[in-house]
Amino acid sequence: MDNTYPASTGGEGKMKEKFEKVTEKVVMDEKPVIAGIEVANPNPLGLTAFALTAFTMSMFTAGLLPESVSNVGLSMGYFFGGAGMLLAGLWAFFARSTFGATAYCSYGFYFLSYTYYMVEMEKDAANPDKTHVALGVFLLGWTIFTICMTIISYRTFRALFIMFVFLTLDYFFNMLGAWADSKRTTRAGGWFGLLAAASGLYCAMGLVIIDTWKEEVLPLGYYKP
Repeated sequence: MDNTYPASTGGEGKMKEKFEKVTEKVVMDEKPVIAGIEVANPNPLGLTAFALTAFTMSMFTAGLLPESVSNVGLSMGYFFGGAGMLLAGLWAFFARSTFGATAYCSYGFYFLSYTYYMVEMEKDAANPDKTHVALGVFLLGWTIFTICMTIISYRTFRALFIMFVFLTLDYFFNMLGAWADSKRTTRAGGWFGLLAAASGLYCAMGLVIIDTWKEEVLPLGYYKP
């Protein structure tokens, strides 16, 4: 978005001031207005869907729960992490939040595709040596994408940036663990996934409190240029 203005009359100065106020509201509140109706901020839903799904899946990845009951993680991946984040991402488009729409839709599709692969992976049993390599390639792409989103998130708020740092480490160690077929490395990724889930829930509840109580009780650390 180009925020430059031609220097001239007072009328243009008023237009600039009005534009900056509107822009600030869109960036901070991200509440879309559809047909004259103000819609709720989609960020808490997207962050909560991510946090609870990442928490459930990371409990298995970190080795804290047995794989025999892992179906609960798959159901979260389909319905809350997948569908929930996609809905938040679509709403973020209406809120004119490019970052939110890109993040929520992308990771929503990640949860759907990852969950589908986990279900269908048994069909690759004939080539066990290739299965973990394929998963490593899959996670490599998401590691690179998450590194990019982490850098961009630095100019949102600090709590979100911290969440993305943990998420990057989660993907990185899971990618290495899959590629090297190392359970110890994968479990390290699971612990970083739990940290990412905790920080994501912190961000979500902080935003809900701001919208409900009209004050910042949980410090989020908004970026100030």
